Amino acid sequence: MATRSSFNSAQLQAFEQAYDITHEDIAAQTRGEFLKAFPLKSLPKIKLDEYVIGHQQPTFCAHVEAKTRPWANIQGATAEKFGIYFGKTKSDPNKIYRFTRRFGNTKDEAFRSIKGALLELVQLGQRAELDFEAIDANLLSQMFKAKILSLYFPDRFLNVCSAEHLELLGMELGYGDGLPASEYQYLLLQEKFSNRNTREWSNPKFMAFLYDKYIHTDRKPTATIQKPRKKAAHRTINFEDVQSQRDAIGKAAEAFALEWEKQRLEGAGLTLLIPKIEDRRDRPGFGYDFLSHTAPQRQRYIEVKSVGKLTNGEGHRFFLSGNEHIVSMSTEHRGAYFFYLVFFDRNGLPEELRPICADELYQNSEISPASYVVRFDFGRPDR
Repeated sequence: MATRSSFNSAQLQAFEQAYDITHEDIAAQTRGEFLKAFPLKSLPKIKLDEYVIGHQQPTFCAHVEAKTRPWANIQGATAEKFGIYFGKTKSDPNKIYRFTRRFGNTKDEAFRSIKGALLELVQLGQRAELDFEAIDANLLSQMFKAKILSLYFPDRFLNVCSAEHLELLGMELGYGDGLPASEYQYLLLQEKFSNRNTREWSNPKFMAFLYDKYIHTDRKPTATIQKPRKKAAHRTINFEDVQSQRDAIGKAAEAFALEWEKQRLEGAGLTLLIPKIEDRRDRPGFGYDFLSHTAPQRQRYIEVKSVGKLTNGEGHRFFLSGNEHIVSMSTEHRGAYFFYLVFFDRNGLPEELRPICADELYQNSEISPASYVVRFDFGRPDR
């Protein structure tokens, strides 16, 4: 057995300072969206077309593989890892149901076996005494079931899904080799809980630290937001048109952001804080749209911004009021004030949200005045 290593406090602090919390926010939101679409209690009733990847809709497999990629990446292997899928192959261009023969000889027979394996897996994941040998013997593919376990039971299984990476990390931390992959997932999470510096970290954050320290040792952090490469060109602006456009898309962006925030809290295990979100849009003096939480005792001030592309194609922009800027920089709000940047598709509908702390945004962006408030006293001259 390898010599057990301990995490260096200085390394942990350096990682925490460099870590972009946007990543864990997005990961939590994708998990929350998955749980809303496929809560545990719904699995016994799941149907074939709700399960398989290949249909143009967010099915169970589509959520587990692609839509929750920020939580854990299991893309790369073929769709056979799901047991059954709807699609084509290199030798056959026809889109049909395709399945692994170990599950059955027809699509219906195969799906019954796969569904049974899925239900068995989540039952095993809930047991008071975890049977790691039984989990690893489950017929679902290893990376697929590791991801499922991490999504439904983040208090028991860390979101590292590769068997190779799990064993490598287990060896580095002194657990030895040859253990079931699910046991490594469990032990790595216990490692997080046992360290006072990482105990309160999210699973995606701790996973990122492990990969940074032991696997991707040569990777350098990059900023989520960067300054545009070109200065914005001076152009004529019709502020009435700008205001009209902002009003037209503002409500859509805010509704999208509110639902996104609820999913983030759900995915972060903070479901009880969802009813405590305060809507402050009708009180602009606060300088933000919603009051939420990053953690039970840490408030989060959310200002929703609809994002547009710069006319030269070199970046994006949004409009910021003077009051919002002052509030975001105040002692009370600094470090807890977040912009929720909402991006729209070609049809004018919200399609993506990126949360970013105001402090980070200001460091990696350019701010220029779009308008001013001119205050003055007006007295008529004597005649």
